[in-house]
Amino acid sequence: MTAELDRRRYDAARAAWRMSDLPAVSIEMQRVLDGAREAGDSTLEGRALTALAEVALLREGDLPKATELVDAALDVLTADGRFGALEVRARIAWWVGEFDTQERMAGEALAIAQQLDRKDLEAQALNELASAYRVQGRLDDAEDAIRRGLEFAQESGSIVAQARALHLLGHLHLERRETELGQQALEESRSMFAEVGDSWMLGRTLNSLAWAAEQRGDDAVAERLLREAMRLLKPLGDRGALCESQRALADVLLAQDKLDEAERIALEAIETVGLHDLSSQASTRVSLAAVYVAQHREAEAEPLLREAWEAVRGTGWRSLEHFVLERLDQLLRDLGRPDPAVAERLAALTPVAALGEAFASSAERIA
Repeated sequence: MTAELDRRRYDAARAAWRMSDLPAVSIEMQRVLDGAREAGDSTLEGRALTALAEVALLREGDLPKATELVDAALDVLTADGRFGALEVRARIAWWVGEFDTQERMAGEALAIAQQLDRKDLEAQALNELASAYRVQGRLDDAEDAIRRGLEFAQESGSIVAQARALHLLGHLHLERRETELGQQALEESRSMFAEVGDSWMLGRTLNSLAWAAEQRGDDAVAERLLREAMRLLKPLGDRGALCESQRALADVLLAQDKLDEAERIALEAIETVGLHDLSSQASTRVSLAAVYVAQHREAEAEPLLREAWEAVRGTGWRSLEHFVLERLDQLLRDLGRPDPAVAERLAALTPVAALGEAFASSAERIA
């Protein structure tokens, strides 16, 4: 009877997990974990550990805790049950710019999906691979993986898998400045996420649609979309996507010369971002620095840009590092005291400059 109760409890917690209700998952999955350990059910234990690892990552921004939990899950799960844990492990690698690790984890997950003959899981793994390719500038490889994943998703009939593939495809189009194609794919994705009630992915899709609006020069629409994304994401407790919504909204408000509100929202983004979320530690500081420059507070902008550089320096986030250094270098030159170390590192990163624009206006976070 205890095993049956644990399974029912897991099914209920899993439903909350699917809806990205992180506060509920945190409570219910801990109960599942305790029961599974007492019953000696290693499969249920591993699944609960995987869910709690995702909560630690997204809600608490605690990367060491998330890593410890997911590694414990991988230790107890058999091959068939490892898929979800590998996804979380890949997401952790993305956070810290270890894209080779992310690619390796996604490749292992793909092999498991193929072994199980699960087209929906193959689509998910291919999406993860595409994320790794994209941030490395391998856009053609990313598109190939996304389109293959979309085919598998359609074959499986999974609405969520199709929506996630369309979301990635739309974002890829935006990176190539193919705004109309990007918006079309994202609107399809948005409708599907709304249909299944996935508020987390719906919020992230609204972030991407806001970027499309920015590309069209429609800051008012971008502002509306970002405020709607924040409304959806705040109750879920996901700090990663929320801080990027806030950061992007600060950028849009700055573009409309709403400096006081831009400053307030940018400060909120820095307060929201997780300690170990390196890319957002950098991007949120760049946004606040831009507000300070517009307010003629350059002395306060410089340390923020240096903190942003420190967050991503020497990581796989080379294109983001280039983006940060461009702004720091320009600020120092405007102040009449260029820094040779900044200029030297910027020159070394110049081959990745073409990717930097994705971080200049993109509000999307692929996890």
